Amino acid sequence: MSWFFFFLALAVCLYTWVNLAFLPRLTDAVQPDSLAICIPLRNEERNVRKLLDALEPALTSGMHVYLYEDRSTDRTRELLLDRIGQDNRFTVIDGLPLPVGWAGKVHACHQLARRTTEDYLLFLDADVTLTPDAICRLYGTLRTERAVFLSGFPSFPVPTFLGKCLIPIQHVLIAQHLPIPFRKVKHPAFAAANGMVVLVERHAYEQVGGHDSIRTALVDDLELCRTFKRHGWTTTLVEVAPVVSCDMYATNEEVWQGFLKNVFRGMNDSYVVGLYFLLFYLIQASVLPYLILHPSWQMGGALILLYLARFRIDRAAQIRHVWWLHPLAVLLYVILLASAMIRSFRKREITWKGRTYS
Repeated sequence: MSWFFFFLALAVCLYTWVNLAFLPRLTDAVQPDSLAICIPLRNEERNVRKLLDALEPALTSGMHVYLYEDRSTDRTRELLLDRIGQDNRFTVIDGLPLPVGWAGKVHACHQLARRTTEDYLLFLDADVTLTPDAICRLYGTLRTERAVFLSGFPSFPVPTFLGKCLIPIQHVLIAQHLPIPFRKVKHPAFAAANGMVVLVERHAYEQVGGHDSIRTALVDDLELCRTFKRHGWTTTLVEVAPVVSCDMYATNEEVWQGFLKNVFRGMNDSYVVGLYFLLFYLIQASVLPYLILHPSWQMGGALILLYLARFRIDRAAQIRHVWWLHPLAVLLYVILLASAMIRSFRKREITWKGRTYS
């Protein structure tokens, strides 16, 4: 059994290091002539000021910011209007009632796209922070990659213990399961995206039907990427962590509920895929306890190899000092995914930001 753990860990480590070597880095900044920054906001009073403070130095003459105030129940609108003032680089759009059959964020992005005329659309979450050259570098990389859809996984400040364990798992899943050299293959199976930062070319976006084509999607980023691929367009995934960070969740409860909403949906609610991921990470989680119960150099080597793989992932993601939590992190991921699968099987509803989804 110890040899099984060792060779599996060796394969995981080698695959991770080789795979991440193919993840494109951002190119030099290129200033776009016509680009809209589209940001949906619902109950984001915690993030509004930080978001706008980071956006302002990143804007150039060809950019305009559209903010969809999605009928927040907190002080989001008040803080938004107070911070923007008379700055004509920003347009605030009042949210419409959510129609039946639409997911909240998808509807907000759809309304944003309808209100814009620019040639490129950059969809951002309200909890992201950009460096001053971020937008121009994202645009330059999209052009260099000869793609019409670009996304990536930001770096994540992780203030809570559960956040330190679960939030970086997003990077782990990409590094250990998406064959990055094939990121441009026009097949939905190779889709990978993160809705916190998605840059698209308008013509292609409209040709595939935009967010209107994925009305019910709770994991809208993956569904939109799959839609682009189904229509034969080139999408790409790049390393955005150096220029984009995201304060996803402030509490342990937000971390758990946020991932519970998405973790199984991102697998297309496939129980076969879900069981594969459960087994794969349960094996990784078993290495440390097996080493303690049955010490051997093979098990020690397996643990070191898994740590080396995780260290490489965290370095690319610019996440520090959490790699050593990997055994606990993957165990919590297994529990989270199993919980999400059970909820899906029982048809349990999901509540997020005051809205309920089936």
